[in-house]
Amino acid sequence: AINDAAQLPLKLMPINYLTWHAQFNALLIGYDLMRYVDGSYPEPPKTLNGASNPAHLLWLRQDQLLLHSIIASVSEQIMPLIASATTSRIAWEKLNTLYADRSRSRVMSLKERLTATTRGSSPMGEFLNTMRSISDELSITGEPSSDIDLVVHVLNGLGPAFKEIVAAIRARDNLISCAALQLLPGSF
Repeated sequence: AINDAAQLPLKLMPINYLTWHAQFNALLIGYDLMRYVDGSYPEPPKTLNGASNPAHLLWLRQDQLLLHSIIASVSEQIMPLIASATTSRIAWEKLNTLYADRSRSRVMSLKERLTATTRGSSPMGEFLNTMRSISDELSITGEPSSDIDLVVHVLNGLGPAFKEIVAAIRARDNLISCAALQLLPGSF
């Protein structure tokens, strides 16, 4: 049984589909339930040789519990969009259809934020955590930034006050990781 409140703390809202999807996807894989929503375990026939099919009853109960978990994990404003779904697969497909295009725009938005974020007056640790957070969100979307790309974005966002450090890092023979940037002494 899925404990919705404990295992799915993030409710789906129009702005967090990718994060919600990652959370729910991991749960489906962990409980070996993905086959219900991806269609690889179709509904068995209701009857078998003129008698009630126990496999159908088991499938139906499991699918309805899964449908309940999907419905319970969405916000009130999204619930009406999937309320007519009769199976977990239908609900899952509706959500994917509704938010797939928005996901592409989310990827573009995150990449723009990664490029445009500057340190400004924020503390270095906060700036690096912000950059890492944006990069992590991109990973959730299936569009991860390479470590070198993240380092380049961080260096570009530091501003002129760090030009000597940036020049030294860029002049290195070996690449520095983003994690290593946080360990640099001094102003970092």
